[in-house]
Formats: sequence, structure tokens, C-alpha cells
Amino acid sequence: RGQPSRRVGVDWDITENKNAALVQEQAAVAERGIQAKSQFLSRMSHELRTPLNAVLGFTQLLQIEARQAGQEEHLAKLEHIHAAGDHLLSLINDVLDLSALESGELRLTLRPVELGQLVHQSLPLLHSLAAQHGVSLETGRAEGTAQADPTRLRQVLINLVSNAIKYNRPGGSVVVETSAADAEASLMVRDTGRGLNSQQIDSLFEPFNRFGVEDEGIEGTGIGLTIVRALVDGMHGRIEVSSEPGLGTEFTVRLPAAHAAGPSSTAAAASEKPWRGEPPGRQGTILYIEDNAVNVLLVEELVKSVGGLVIASELTGAAGVARAATLQPDLVLVDLQLPDFDGYEVLRRLQAEPLTRDLPCIALSANAMPDDLRRGLAAGFTDYWTKPIDFGVFLAALKKRFPGIGATAPLHHEETSPISLR
Repeated sequence: RGQPSRRVGVDWDITENKNAALVQEQAAVAERGIQAKSQFLSRMSHELRTPLNAVLGFTQLLQIEARQAGQEEHLAKLEHIHAAGDHLLSLINDVLDLSALESGELRLTLRPVELGQLVHQSLPLLHSLAAQHGVSLETGRAEGTAQADPTRLRQVLINLVSNAIKYNRPGGSVVVETSAADAEASLMVRDTGRGLNSQQIDSLFEPFNRFGVEDEGIEGTGIGLTIVRALVDGMHGRIEVSSEPGLGTEFTVRLPAAHAAGPSSTAAAASEKPWRGEPPGRQGTILYIEDNAVNVLLVEELVKSVGGLVIASELTGAAGVARAATLQPDLVLVDLQLPDFDGYEVLRRLQAEPLTRDLPCIALSANAMPDDLRRGLAAGFTDYWTKPIDFGVFLAALKKRFPGIGATAPLHHEETSPISLR
């Protein structure tokens, strides 16, 4: 008759469903934020490094000319420009590293690392800085194998030794030792500098805290030790500090021990594609695919300073692919941002053709974020080098690729960070 006789209702508690949906939404928002931040940093890295490549590159060329002409006054001015550019590049690298560490985007590859060998390879990079400050570099015991990321552990060592040099006194010393005991391997850096009080030690790893030394003209960003601790933590280790004002400071990095040396010393060579064998002394040909005329000019001048190498260049990806097929170069350097299509498409097209599929291709890019390097190597590039170009490292890499090339012009900055060009 249209009248309800009874009602039946069912209730569900949807709190958990709502909470789960909220968590998923928050995770999606966080993921989008991380991706946006990563893209922003990658873009900023590229935009900052591209002009720095010209500033530092042509400064080094002018330094060579001034040194050869005996123009000491001009050389001193150029060294100021180069030092300022290096400082800006260091700040960019530190900020990017710190951001990547905080977001969890910087991945570490742990493997056995012989600490004595690491010290032996790293300290020569710091001899120039030590001589500049009148500080002696010394080594003690060199034993032990740690489970660590070799590149990042070298970064830790270089940062600690650099600080020990800069904050030392004229005539002071820095001692580096390594040791192993049971399940732990240790890396120690001891200096005879100004030392730290207990309050300074408590805030030592705070970013941008330099305890007022920026007023003394000592170069630095105030981020280095923050990155050091984050890297050591990421390698499942710890860092200890002991110091006494006026007497010096000792940093000790303790890491899990590895019982046998692994591929740390040969990992890079083993991971590279086989290099086409060339008779010693054979003239090598390089093709550089790059749309930035300033970068082309810089690399051309740099390669021309090397006996036994010639270089050709193309401004677009399509022209570069076509030139590679006719030229058959011994090495192809590829910028990743080209006007028609990117460097990854250049690589894909070269690998798709029988005439060019075996050509070794190296990415040479201002995109220097960790994900950029991983993506480039995963795509099939033989190696990934970053801008700004450091002449010493660039020429050393060419020498490795072409053992028969002639002598190069004398360079000012042959000692540099090992991760500035990878």
C-alpha cells in the first residue's frame, strides 16, 4: 500500500579506508614533490654549469698563453678569476650533493675498497693546496679494506684533508693513516691546526656554520662536513672528532671492514665497453656533437693542444649522426641537449646502424645530477663526463683513451676533485 513495513540498514566503519586513501594521496604528493625538486635541481645544475664551462675553460686557455708569454701580472689576475670560478663550482656541487642526500636520491654502491690505495691515489690531488698554505702532507700506516662506495669515500677523504690544510698553520702538517681491526676499518686525518672547543665540535656538522672564519678569507661553503657525515652514515659507518684548541684536530672515519679487495680499483675499466684497439702513436679522430658554439670552441682548442688528435664538430644531432657514418671517428663526444633531438636519440641512432654501432660514445654534459649519470651509463654511453671541463682531468681521460697521443701544453690545474669529471 506504499507504506514501509520495516527498514534494514548496514553500517561500515570506513575510517581505515579513508586513512589508507589519505596516506596514498600524501605519498603521491610527496613523490611529485621529489620529482619536481629533482627536475628543478637538474635544470639549475645545467644552467649554472654551462656558463661556468666558458668562464673556467677560457680562463685556463688564457692562463696557458700568459704563462708561455711570461706575463706574470696577467697570470695573477687570471688565477683570481679561476679561483672564484672554482669556488662557485664547488658551492654548486655541494648544494646539489646535500640536496640529493637529503632526498635519498644519491645512491651509494658499496664494495671492498683498499684504504691504502685510496690514500695513495687521493693525496696527490691536494699537493698544490698544501704547498699554497705551507703545510706538509704525511702518511702513516696504510692498511685495511673497507666496505664503501669508492668514489664517495674519496670525496670524504679529500674534504677532510682539504679542511685540515686550510685551517692549519704555516709550517704545520697533516697526517693520514688507515687501519683495520676485526670487523672495522678506519681512516684517520690529523692536523696541527687551530683546533676546536667542545661547543664547536657539537655544532661542527651543521650546514653553513663556519664559526666566523669566512671573515678571515678562508675559502669554503660550510656544507662539506655535513655532506661527509651523511655519506659516512650512508656507508653504514660513523665519524668521530677529537680536538684541543691550539693543538689540532683528528677526524676518524670508521666503516665496516671488507675481508678481500674487490673491484674497487678496476671497476671503472671493467664496466666500460671494449675499446677498439689502435696501434701506439696512431692519430685519433674525435667527433663532438654540440650546439653551443662556445663549448665547441673550447673543446676544439683543448683537443688541438694534444699531439696526435684531430677533432670535427657538428651542431645538431642529425648532422652528427650523418657525420659519424662518414668520418668513422675513434671517439664521439655527445652533448645531451641538442636543438633537434637529444643525445640519447643520437646514441640510439648510432647504435642502430651497422657502420656506427661500435663507435664509443661519451656523454659530455652540464647535467651532473646522480640520476643523470646513472641514466647516461644505463643508456649505453661508454662514459659520462660533466661540465665545466677541468683541463687536467679532461686531458688525462683522453690520454687513457688514446695512449699514443703526444704531450700537452702545460696546465695550471692538473690537480682536481676526482668526481668533477666522470
